Amino acid sequence: MKKLEEIRPALRQISAMAGSASLLLGFVVAFAVLWGDQQGRVNLLYLLFLFAFLPALGFVLSLLYLLYGSGRAFAGHVLRLPFWPRQWQRTLLTLAGFKLQRLWFICQTQIVVLSFGLGGLLAFFILLVGSDISFVWRSTLLQAEDLLPLLKLLAIPWRFWPEAQPALTLLQQSQDSRLGLLSHDAAVLGSWWKYMLAAQCTYNLLPRSLMLLVSLLYYRRNLASVRTPAKKEQSSTTPLNVVPEEGELAKVVDHISAAYDLVNWADAPGFCIDFVSARLGPPEHVFQSDLRTMLMQEQAHPPSDKTRVVVVKSWEAPLGELRDYLEQGSGFILPLDWKDSAMTAISPVHLHEWRRFCGSLEGWRVLQPVLGGVSA
Repeated sequence: MKKLEEIRPALRQISAMAGSASLLLGFVVAFAVLWGDQQGRVNLLYLLFLFAFLPALGFVLSLLYLLYGSGRAFAGHVLRLPFWPRQWQRTLLTLAGFKLQRLWFICQTQIVVLSFGLGGLLAFFILLVGSDISFVWRSTLLQAEDLLPLLKLLAIPWRFWPEAQPALTLLQQSQDSRLGLLSHDAAVLGSWWKYMLAAQCTYNLLPRSLMLLVSLLYYRRNLASVRTPAKKEQSSTTPLNVVPEEGELAKVVDHISAAYDLVNWADAPGFCIDFVSARLGPPEHVFQSDLRTMLMQEQAHPPSDKTRVVVVKSWEAPLGELRDYLEQGSGFILPLDWKDSAMTAISPVHLHEWRRFCGSLEGWRVLQPVLGGVSA
């Protein structure tokens, strides 16, 4: 679990930056909508869509995803955008190795949406204090009598607040026309702020806060289940006062008999992949070397119990990035050497280096299929 502890600061950084960006975005969007037209008039129906209908729909979708969904949540799709730091992708790849990525994405989705709502609420209060917002509504098809039942239905959760309840008279007085034929009392038009505040709290902030608590509970419960077996295994099999041996060489095998997934870490050309398929049989899936691409592919085809074969360039020294990835599982390292469009046998020195590297990792061996009478 050392690796899991190491990525916790990066996860906090991602969460903090995503929450801050959402807070700012929510403030800007709400400020723009609430600023209104040149007379400071704001369409009540637009606000209902932004502060009630859209958050309620998002909450239902998040709940269904939490119970039945798979793959990425909303935050996961946001973090797929290409401008995020590469270190974040490595962190998320490590998190996926512990099968915690989905729940973490759900938690981050709630933080993002809740931050967006808080930013909107902040803009709402600032404009209430610093300007006179006139809440009006316009519709070609609807009349006040048609809209009142819907507003009353939405207001059921805050029946205890009479001042925030809609009324037919208030609706009639706040109905506006682009022709400007109606005159309105500013105090009457401004009284809708109580209704909109209650709608924001009821259909956005409160349910999202509850969803955040539930998703955090799920995430921490799964995190505890990941940590506990590892602690038991360490206490029962590894004495704390024993220093691991240095320089142990991993075993070398020339074939595998089980189905496998191929990780093209070396970004090897197509004829190298064909060589591997000819010697070992076609792989179930081929994952590309780019971490962002690999993360997307592993979401589409989650890691299973199949053997994993990782293709590397024999002449390149293994880096910490590769070690981070390998520590999440087990399988075979396949060093390859090629020139132009032909495979060549790897140097004994390079083979020794990869054996030494794999010897420091638990569950990994070096794979060398036969090439023209000699090992590849």
